[in-house]
Amino acid sequence: MDDLENRVISRGCFSQERNKEIYDKWFKNSPRYLFRATDEQYGISKMAFCDVGCSYGMNLLTNPNSYGIDIVSDYVDFAKSIGLKAYLRNVGVDSLDDLPKVEAVWCCAVPEHVDSPHLFLLQLRSLLKPGGLVFVWVPTIPPFPWLRYIPGLKKHVTAHTHSDHINAFTPRTIRFTAERAGFDTIELNAMYPFPFRWLGKFLFLLDGVMYVGRRREQVYFGNSTRKGKEVDDKPDLAR
Repeated sequence: MDDLENRVISRGCFSQERNKEIYDKWFKNSPRYLFRATDEQYGISKMAFCDVGCSYGMNLLTNPNSYGIDIVSDYVDFAKSIGLKAYLRNVGVDSLDDLPKVEAVWCCAVPEHVDSPHLFLLQLRSLLKPGGLVFVWVPTIPPFPWLRYIPGLKKHVTAHTHSDHINAFTPRTIRFTAERAGFDTIELNAMYPFPFRWLGKFLFLLDGVMYVGRRREQVYFGNSTRKGKEVDDKPDLAR
């Protein structure tokens, strides 16, 4: 038994049998592909980051200066029990003012679940230091729905249809939404596996895209006529 497996099984807050199940499913092969591929390009594991929707905290093992947020108390309790930093918060409605500012925010497969993507992204922005990076992966509506009928492709073009999703995006709409929440776009990438990853910046055939952006000084820009357009850090969650 390696050190990580022993740590998860012996220190996890559930029974050893349940801890072992969690280890096998979530920790044994972590971090998973999207995080690893992003780390290779941007070095997120070398930054102090916040994992929004951190689950049991797998990604937090890559950097002890990082912390996670989740809405599920079992996830947060488990992450804390194995020595990780995690907070129980509903990012859509709870204040995050007391949490440490970070160099990067990682958020994978969460915006499709939230009531207001705009307010949610404003909250992510509020966690970042000036110039900090945001990495947001969302399932997207593919441009050619008929791809689902090709053998082996259905699961790669229908993730956006899951029954618990209340929002759906395309690469263009997640970019627009993020930019209107105070980010300058660095890239969109479908995150295809090597050696096809470069195609992911131009060809969005499958279901899913990674948005990478940098925190802009001001949320609103240009010739906006919206009242309060100079507000930058604190979204009005009561609005």
